[in-house]
Amino acid sequence: MSDHEVISISKCEIELIPGTKTFRGKPISAKGGSTEQIAELTTFRVTSSDELNLMVGLVEWPNDPPEVKPIDLLGGLTKHESLARRGSMTLSESRDGKWLAVLKVMKYSPDKGYFTLHGATTEEIDLYLGYNFEELALEMGALRFGTRADIEGETSRTANQLAMVVEPGDIKSLAFAYTVTRALAVINDFGLEA
Repeated sequence: MSDHEVISISKCEIELIPGTKTFRGKPISAKGGSTEQIAELTTFRVTSSDELNLMVGLVEWPNDPPEVKPIDLLGGLTKHESLARRGSMTLSESRDGKWLAVLKVMKYSPDKGYFTLHGATTEEIDLYLGYNFEELALEMGALRFGTRADIEGETSRTANQLAMVVEPGDIKSLAFAYTVTRALAVINDFGLEA
């Protein structure tokens, strides 16, 4: 039995793994010829009743924005492979120096034949989650939740994107958001016609 904190959300369990490790890699935000960097990694495991076993990490780069990214798909169904290839979440600094996470959702694309990241409404997420996403996000530690216009005062073309603001390094709220918008969306076949 693990002494790590475990959070149950719908069909998933999130195991928060304490401590940090050194991680070597290239940030998603650094395009093209970026050199490898040494970053700090905090991990969590997402498991589900449909065989998903995914290690995910919060990577804090020294020269680039932090990101939440899949580290290793240890087990799962064929559809879970989309999480290993397309499930990263790059964070940015909010207007008050906290972290802003845009909440795109893994949605099945019939044209492409696989899951990709798309915008979604809280109502759509509430439907497959079975709970009020906003209430749970705030309960898990999010400081603000809503559209970028509502929580950051944005007026650009990204103003209507769903997002949340968290304390820097808040692995619990980020693990929750990642699990709901990535893992549970794929598990529940979000985007497939019923």
